[in-house]
Amino acid sequence: MRSQWIVAWIIAAGVLAACSRQESGWRSAAAEDSVAAYERYLEDFPAGAHAGVARARVAELMEQEAWSRANRLQTPEAWQRYLGEWPDGRHAPAARRQLTRFVPNDMPAAGAAWSVQLGAYSSEAAARADLARHARERAAELSGVRLVIQAPYDIATDVWRLRTMPLAEAAARELCGKLRERGVDCVPVVDESAGQAPP
Repeated sequence: MRSQWIVAWIIAAGVLAACSRQESGWRSAAAEDSVAAYERYLEDFPAGAHAGVARARVAELMEQEAWSRANRLQTPEAWQRYLGEWPDGRHAPAARRQLTRFVPNDMPAAGAAWSVQLGAYSSEAAARADLARHARERAAELSGVRLVIQAPYDIATDVWRLRTMPLAEAAARELCGKLRERGVDCVPVVDESAGQAPP
């Protein structure tokens, strides 16, 4: 009988120690309040009492970082990149408003070529996946319009862009209007690459 009590006491002590380590780990992660801290907690205690809260906080912090970057850059690429990562995020309505109100800093030259930018991405794979999705889901709206992926050309933003081939300004604005009606986060832009071979 005594040996059973000893075993039970050892088990209870082990459970209490594990709980104590977990609570200590959680307090440390919450105090630091960073993605790295919560990920360390989740690595140590993937099924811990605070795992759900930790995962939710990681998502919140990552979304906030993406939105801060978009606000800092104030470019269509930045807002589209945010929307690509967080289409239903807290700041998605604001990002969509910014896209629809976007006005380039410089007035384009008369007769400049335009295109419709459908997205901006942190990787070529993400851009290609969205190209395939648009080709599949927006075949009617994009009939006769060729889509291309532009490789990063700006070190500051480092994004891949999904755009139409060059169009007249009126055609670009009309196409983007139709796409927006169907929930596509597009923006008409002056096509700096007009006349160059697409990547």
